[in-house]
Amino acid sequence: MGSSGITGTLKYVSDYTGFSSDTDLQHGNYIVIKSEVSGVPEGVTPTITVKVTNPVTLDEDGIAILRIADKTTQTITVVASATGYESVTKVFNLSDLTCEES
Repeated sequence: MGSSGITGTLKYVSDYTGFSSDTDLQHGNYIVIKSEVSGVPEGVTPTITVKVTNPVTLDEDGIAILRIADKTTQTITVVASATGYESVTKVFNLSDLTCEES
């Protein structure tokens, strides 16, 4: 299992209806994660899960949008697995992010 941190500034976004139909989740700081697996033999389809709190389904391009509610307690976990191969887990610490407020 690997672990590293994510740095940068997350802008505050309001009225973002593309994340959730729940109005309480339509504002805040969001991060975009793109995940892909390289070096997999032809015919092997890897599965990738990404989660902050709950697993998120990646779109067809391997992209997930995650809402960051508390950078001091949340981490982003990415797990890649494929039948016949050892799974790989990476955990990303968020404490070095700057989250702008409204």
